[in-house]
Amino acid sequence: MTSINLVSPVGNGHTYSVRFREPLVIHPNSKVYLNFAKFKRNSSVYFTTDQTIEVLLGDVLPTLTPADTSVSNSVMTLNSITIPTINPLTNQTGYTPAELEQVINERLGGDPEVDGDLGIRAVGGVPKQMFLYNPVYERQDSSKIALGWYKDYNILELSKWNGLSTEHVLGMAATALDVSVKTSADATDRYYDCFGMSKMTYDFSYQSQLKANSENHNLITFAQNMTAGTQVGNIFLGLTSHEIADSIKSGASTDWTGYSAGTSNNNFTHGTTATQASSSGRTLHIPIIYQPNVNDAVQTSAVGSTLLTAVPQAFMGIEITGNTVPEAGDRAKLKVWRGTNFTSRHNSPTRAAAEINRMELLWECPLSALLGGGDPNDISVRIGFQTYWAEGFSANTKDKLEFRIFNLTTSHFVDSSNLIYDTKNSKKFLSYNFFRQKGITDLTTGSAAQKAQKANSQIPFNVLTSAQATGEGFESIEMAGWEKVGANSPNGGTATNASPITLVQNYQLKLSTEIARFVGVNTSEPFNPNSPESEAASIVKTDADQHTDESYSIFLKNLPISAYKNIQSKAMSSGQNVQSAGYSQPIIHDVPTPYSDSKIINSGNGDIVVGTFQPSIIKKLDLDNNRQILNSLDVEIRDIETNEISEGLSGSVINFTIEKPM
Repeated sequence: MTSINLVSPVGNGHTYSVRFREPLVIHPNSKVYLNFAKFKRNSSVYFTTDQTIEVLLGDVLPTLTPADTSVSNSVMTLNSITIPTINPLTNQTGYTPAELEQVINERLGGDPEVDGDLGIRAVGGVPKQMFLYNPVYERQDSSKIALGWYKDYNILELSKWNGLSTEHVLGMAATALDVSVKTSADATDRYYDCFGMSKMTYDFSYQSQLKANSENHNLITFAQNMTAGTQVGNIFLGLTSHEIADSIKSGASTDWTGYSAGTSNNNFTHGTTATQASSSGRTLHIPIIYQPNVNDAVQTSAVGSTLLTAVPQAFMGIEITGNTVPEAGDRAKLKVWRGTNFTSRHNSPTRAAAEINRMELLWECPLSALLGGGDPNDISVRIGFQTYWAEGFSANTKDKLEFRIFNLTTSHFVDSSNLIYDTKNSKKFLSYNFFRQKGITDLTTGSAAQKAQKANSQIPFNVLTSAQATGEGFESIEMAGWEKVGANSPNGGTATNASPITLVQNYQLKLSTEIARFVGVNTSEPFNPNSPESEAASIVKTDADQHTDESYSIFLKNLPISAYKNIQSKAMSSGQNVQSAGYSQPIIHDVPTPYSDSKIINSGNGDIVVGTFQPSIIKKLDLDNNRQILNSLDVEIRDIETNEISEGLSGSVINFTIEKPM
């Protein structure tokens, strides 16, 4: 019986030869068996071939390209990245977990510290669909790798509109807000006759559950420009749509009939025309107004209290009433409104272009309840508004876009303590079909302008502001959003109708064999990227420095060992059910997952992972040999599945016994 202990050279634990000072004699018909093995490897990840990560986009908005609605908007110019065998950061084989994540990060979306490197988002250096998203990057945790995207709210422009109000004009900067004015014949009449609409689109798609201290990324926040006790008339802030409003007067199109069917929808109710030049020179389509919970718009002939109590048309709106309104019961209140269609289920519009034929009062409360006991003559009411997906997102109609309102008058934090209204569980939600414009006859017909309107209306919301009394309005309005077209697009891009800013509602990542085996996922579940990095769903490898799933085969090439195996790449025949390509190889033992109970040693040059293996049952192999004399033994340690050399091994010890026959 001969005991042999082979120790690898430093830095190479996978392919080495050991020479003996005196010959090793192996008697005829001996047996050989492994006693134990020890392995060392650094925390690097090795690939035998280039690896790929493919991006599978699911639902996106807009679903069609506005410049050509015959073309789907769900096809990325680049839909996969390549992780090369040679680490581009070191020009050597192998990646540390941090290096691997960095390379993936840069190729999925760009290194956030390198300007202009936009990775898979790039179309000639300019983002196409991925304007709003950056890859998840666990930069602070070297033992964790995360793969996925999140919505980067740091790159969404936070518009802040400030100013004082003048005669029937909301004091908003023309660069951020279009302002339009209509005046009545009687200057003493008080009704909604001035309107502002944000040029920016509101970022409505947010995946979040309200926590103890929630993220306030897509809040619209606003405050009165008067104190609660001194505001005379009513002010109103709601969600409208430039595309929907503009479509009313864009010409006869049967595809838009559902919205503009009512003739009253085509006219400003107390004026002479349906459009008005704005402060920026753009012609705006003036909203119609409705009495509370009354079907159909207020007619031009209406006067007095009918006009005084009416509110502008909006998908939803928040109204702060004054202290001298005609109805004493309506004074100094916060009111929540929703545009509805009384003939549809739950009175909710079935799509963004569906007719709104009344404004429904959902909820109200006295302003005094929002002041925290303060003097209403000293305090302005400050409100936060937010839409969110309440039940995650998938492609079915059960997905619910809800909205909630926070009282920010005494606290600027957003949490459950200052939540004052939430549509959740009230059947006041908007379904995903609302945004897909399901029900429009054909998104591909009409003029080029009409087709662009239809596609762009799938991301519909702009902020609508209005006021009743001279000098009253909003001190400030803040909103995270973007302009759909122009050079000020997020991530340094330039959005166009041909290359639109896109809301990715869900996506999957498909990984090639070796990187999939490393992270433990072949194809991810559908992820919704519309959440901040701290809450983003992603593929996570938490033990990235331990390689707990690596397994080896130990080859002793000089010994006449006959062990049979196949390799992963040839594991299936053409029938996909028959194992094939097995052949004889000099394997003394297979070693499954030696790092499952590993130790980590800091060598000064990076962490070393140490794993050991000792067979629970001795497996003796017959050599069936003649007398053999050897001066050296050649060792190879290969991956058990691919049969490739395990180049990540920096050291190994192989202890085995050659047993001569009795």
